[in-house]
Amino acid sequence: MKIKEIILEEEKKAVIRFLKSFNLVYEDDIDTTLALVDGNESIIATVSAAGNIIKCVAVDPDHQGQNHLNNLMSHLIKKLSGKGIFHIFAYTVPELVGIFRGLGFKEIVQTMNLTFLELHGDIRRTLEELKARYELDNNPKGCVVINANPLTKGHLHLIRTAAKNHDELLVFVVSEDRSFFPFEDRFEIIKQTLADDENITVLPTKDYLVSYATFPKYFMKNEKTIKAEHALIDVLTFKQHYMRIFNITARYVGSEPYSPMTDTYNQTMKQYLGDDLEIIPRKKIDDETVSASTIRKLLRKNGLAAAKKYLPEATIAYLESPKGQAIIERLKSHHGRH
Repeated sequence: MKIKEIILEEEKKAVIRFLKSFNLVYEDDIDTTLALVDGNESIIATVSAAGNIIKCVAVDPDHQGQNHLNNLMSHLIKKLSGKGIFHIFAYTVPELVGIFRGLGFKEIVQTMNLTFLELHGDIRRTLEELKARYELDNNPKGCVVINANPLTKGHLHLIRTAAKNHDELLVFVVSEDRSFFPFEDRFEIIKQTLADDENITVLPTKDYLVSYATFPKYFMKNEKTIKAEHALIDVLTFKQHYMRIFNITARYVGSEPYSPMTDTYNQTMKQYLGDDLEIIPRKKIDDETVSASTIRKLLRKNGLAAAKKYLPEATIAYLESPKGQAIIERLKSHHGRH
């Protein structure tokens, strides 16, 4: 038996067929795949990764309990380390948690169906260090978590409505870079816009509150279940770690009249946060509900002029810059939702 990296299209097709026998799907964002094969090049086990997230773990039933998966996972971790990826995440089913623990993974949260784990990281230590860096005390705080892709007047309405209810409001900006607007630019726009709001602190989420795009879909039977499970993992991570460490007593979100995915997320939050969650009606301008997705559509179809009335000055200035103009051009050539 030998371990090999899957590179050729025919090899990938063999992995896809192997996973299909387990009712698993080989996801489009995967960039690294290893397989353990026998002398006939038949696949015994396989593991993959999309960036720093391990996906599509499977081992042939006739070869289970023979340490093959541990061996394969160890090789994948070394492979990722060679790419400079050290902080690694995994979502796995309960029956495989022991294997991940044996490789040094630590649990972040778990649901009835999945466990979310990390290697070479510690969520509690990371958030405690973040709290210290921003010199935050232990007094109760309100909280808003935004991606701001891009920042709109709708986001500002949500943030400033929430800030009225607290001596201190934390605005967490999703650190993950899967949006049209890069994290460092989103973060800077938000900091600029809220610079004069004395009771608001803007800080990154770090790596733990991740987007729907990174969530592995291969465990679930249908899209509705996938969305609900992703929402639950994210909400539990927020409740069990962020709320405790930062002493967050209330989280605020905007109502969601258009996106079923975001509405599912809001309803899951309501179920698990209860009275600690407040849903604020979205801001309207000229009877139009303001949302980042609407802004991206306007930028794509009509350019910046059509979107200006929905945007704060810092976002407009950014979109008028060469970087912003390049993003508008990308939007015009793209038809997905990011």
